[in-house]
Amino acid sequence: MTRRVVMAAAIGAALLLGAGTTQAQDKSIVTLVVPFGAGGGVDTVMRAVADRLTPVLGKTVLVENRPGGSTILAYDHVARSPADGTVFMIGTPSMSTNQAFKPGTGPGDPRKLLAPVAPIAEQPYMLIAGPALPAEVKDVASLLKWAKDNPDTLDMVNSGPLTAPRLAAELLAFRTETPIVTISYQSGTAGVLDVAGGRVHAGFTQIIEAMPQVTAGNLRPLAVSSLKRSPVFPDLPTVSETVPDFDVTSWNGMFAPAETPKAVIDEMNAAVNKVLQDESLKEMFRSQGTVFVGGSPEDLGNKLDSEIKRWEDLQSKVKLEID
Repeated sequence: MTRRVVMAAAIGAALLLGAGTTQAQDKSIVTLVVPFGAGGGVDTVMRAVADRLTPVLGKTVLVENRPGGSTILAYDHVARSPADGTVFMIGTPSMSTNQAFKPGTGPGDPRKLLAPVAPIAEQPYMLIAGPALPAEVKDVASLLKWAKDNPDTLDMVNSGPLTAPRLAAELLAFRTETPIVTISYQSGTAGVLDVAGGRVHAGFTQIIEAMPQVTAGNLRPLAVSSLKRSPVFPDLPTVSETVPDFDVTSWNGMFAPAETPKAVIDEMNAAVNKVLQDESLKEMFRSQGTVFVGGSPEDLGNKLDSEIKRWEDLQSKVKLEID
C-alpha cells in the first residue's frame, strides 16, 4: 500500500511538472502576475492594460493574482519563472520598502533578480487634514507650523507599518525636523474615516479613499505627494513646493525574470508604451488620480534603485520600527 501511494505521488508530481513545462513553453500566452488579490486597485488597472495588450502583442495576456507576503510571494514566483517572455510581474513600492527595511526577507535584491521592462502608472497620495485641526491649517506650511507649536501632538494615519503612506509621514517628519506620530490601520479607508471624524489629525492616503470625505466636506486636501502637481488636481499644491524634492508615490511597473532577452523586453516595452496612449484607458482611471507614464526599462530601473537607496538612508538615520 505504501509503495502504491509513493508511486502515485511521484506520477502526480511528474504530471504537474509536465503541465507547468507545457504552459511555460506556450508562447501564445503571456501572464502578468499581480501581487495583490482580485478586485483591488492594482488588479483593476492591470486587467484594463492586459485587455489592450492582447491585440497589440497578438498574444493572450492574462492577469494572475498571487497575493501574500507583502508582495514577496509574487516576486519570488516571477524571479524563478522561465525567462522566455511568458511571465512578467507588476511591481509596486513594496519592492523598494521590503529591500530597504527587510533585506533578509524574500528571494533577494529585486535589482538583481528581475529585469525592468516599463513604467506603467503613478498615483500621488493626498495629504489630508480633518476637523481635529484648526481651520487655519490649510496647506503644508501651516500644518508643519501647527505641529511645531504643539510638539508631539500631530498624529497621522496610514494603511500599515511598511506602506508608502506611513513612510511618507516619516520622511516628512525627518526632512522638516517635525515631531509626527504615525498610526497604522488595517486599511486606508479606516484611517481616513478617523481623520474625517476628528479622532486623528491628518494623514497621507490614496486619493480614491479620500475623495468621498473630501466631497462631503469632512476632509481638507492639503497637497499631493508627487514631485509635480497632479493633472487631475492641478490646483492642489505638492508637498515638494514646501519641502523640496519630496516625492512619494504609488507606482506600478512591469518586470521580467532577470535573464529575459533584451529583444523580448524591448518588444513588451514598445507594446506597453503604445497601450498607455489609449485615451479610454486614461479616462477610466482619471478620477483616482492615476497617471499612465510609460518610459524605458532604464527609467523603471532607476526609479526602483533610487527608492531603495532613499529608504535605506532614512532607516539608517531614524531606525523605524516596522513590525
